[in-house]
Amino acid sequence: MPSIHNAKLLLPNCIIHQGWISFENETISATGVGMPPRIDESFDAEGLYLAPGFIDLHVHGGCGADFLDATAEAFATISRFHAAGGTTALAPTGATSTYQQFEVLLAIAGKAVTAGRLLPVHLEGPHLAETKAGAQNKALFIYPQRQQIDWLVSRASQIGTVTVAPELPGALEFIRAGADAGILMSAGHSEAMDEDMNAGVVSGLRKVTHLYNAMSSAKKIGLFRQAGLLEFALATPDLYCEIVADGVHVSPTLLKLAYQAKGPERMILVTDALAGTGLPPGSRFNLGNYVCKVANGYGVLEDESALAGSLARMIDLVRNMTTLVQAPLYEAVRMASLTPAEALGCSDRLGSLETGKLADFVLFDDRFRVRRTMVGGNTVYENRDNECS
Repeated sequence: MPSIHNAKLLLPNCIIHQGWISFENETISATGVGMPPRIDESFDAEGLYLAPGFIDLHVHGGCGADFLDATAEAFATISRFHAAGGTTALAPTGATSTYQQFEVLLAIAGKAVTAGRLLPVHLEGPHLAETKAGAQNKALFIYPQRQQIDWLVSRASQIGTVTVAPELPGALEFIRAGADAGILMSAGHSEAMDEDMNAGVVSGLRKVTHLYNAMSSAKKIGLFRQAGLLEFALATPDLYCEIVADGVHVSPTLLKLAYQAKGPERMILVTDALAGTGLPPGSRFNLGNYVCKVANGYGVLEDESALAGSLARMIDLVRNMTTLVQAPLYEAVRMASLTPAEALGCSDRLGSLETGKLADFVLFDDRFRVRRTMVGGNTVYENRDNECS
């Protein structure tokens, strides 16, 4: 059976040097140290790091394409681009749109052919707070009502995550229905305070969308200071927290604070990459009805009034967690693989280098250059410049 040897295996809590891993039928069959039993079918990794494929739960696009384009070409372009950053499974993420457009997104997601695995989609809106719109189109924001709840529940098998502001009228019933249907309900783009978040968690909230960004923080109400969504998330052990560790959305100090508060078991690295990711500075791209542009290392609305997603891939986030936060490499990788798999409920088959899990791997060097990305034991990216193609 095929195998990879002479690799540094990145496990959730350590690095195994001179390790090997074998696989067949798209599944990991064995791991060990030294040489595998059948060296005639073994690929020499030459000391590269071998990690489980990265899992991105919040990604809108790349190379000029957006998942809301809802075309097979867009899905293929985005997945191919992010595979070059080590992503083997991603959740097509739709920014605020109409439910009619989400319906089209789900239809394409159900049949698109991509380089990596497509996870159930992430709907980021339209039930968000106008004051925390960021680069989202607040003209499309609505309160969740029975019609939207019924729509959500009837399509729960296709939807992995929904971001919602829990303080909105009707939000708690929406959260409860989604959670009961098995959807990962996430608080974001929100003015929620302590009381709102407590009610949201009781109703089924389990995650927070892009920690620090587009969310309330502590403020004085009357004579007393109360926690906002940010502080509630940091202080609540069981809540998963997405974070865009691109070095722009969140400063190194804030990254360190989040890492110390949540740890690798509850912190999830996400790119929040938009269509401009991979394009040269000055390029224009769309986020819904808004025109955005590629700045120096980040995306912004054309009028520069708000950040517009990131320009990162998952390998960039893993690097930043080790260089900006000094997190151990195996913990940075865990935040990009096993932790998102656990949050989404698919860690039985994804997220770590364990026998019986899918043979999704990323091989990279000590300069965080991806050398090879594999899905089900098959190479989907190898030794090319990390450019749009």
